Amino acid sequence: MTDLYRGEAWFVVRGVLAAARRAGFNPELLVTSAGLGLRRAESIAPGYAATLTVGQADTVGNTTADLRNWWHHLRAAPDALDPDVALRGKVLLVLSNAYATAMHPDLTTLGHRGDDVLMIGGAVDVKGITRVAADRRLRSVLGGTATGLTMRMAQTWLHAIEGPTLASPIRLQQWCTWAEFVRQDESWKRQPLTDSQVVQFIREARSADPGLSRTRALRTLRDSGRACEQGRFAELYRMAATEW
Repeated sequence: MTDLYRGEAWFVVRGVLAAARRAGFNPELLVTSAGLGLRRAESIAPGYAATLTVGQADTVGNTTADLRNWWHHLRAAPDALDPDVALRGKVLLVLSNAYATAMHPDLTTLGHRGDDVLMIGGAVDVKGITRVAADRRLRSVLGGTATGLTMRMAQTWLHAIEGPTLASPIRLQQWCTWAEFVRQDESWKRQPLTDSQVVQFIREARSADPGLSRTRALRTLRDSGRACEQGRFAELYRMAATEW
């Protein structure tokens, strides 16, 4: 699956794993997938077009209940892992709002067990899980795009860990103090693009990631500081896909 996903976050995740090892952990990378369920990163998987983000063309549902029902039934997908079994011990979760919403029943179960669990991003606080919400105001110091921000937050958290505990109250207080000092508000002034520039971007992005969906492509373009209206981008994406 590491060849299936090639966005910025998948580049940063290597740094997260390296930071975890330097902190004394022996990490195993698992992937939450809207089409495949919870999987080991090294597993073999087909390409697909699906997202848990509501309102997108390839969304799997339009309500919270839809998303949670879909995620629950993905346990039966080939090679999918049972979150109740796979997520145990020391667990670092890096989740978007949409994925955390879909996985909320699993997260609640995980929190009740009292394991050493840290969640970067997520949707809401979960009892028993230390959560650090995504904060775009940290992008100026962490670098990269908004898409890879939570991964960079996780990497930064791991760099400063002392001792065997992943999510200690002391580390959380250190993080809050640091974040308050370095965060900066951002005002977005995206660069407008011509049709040919957008098509060129799509071609290059699909060349790097053949399974790239239109939704993720547009998000990547906007996160890079460039602008394109959604309907216009959809038409240009279809044009580029046909040429591909």
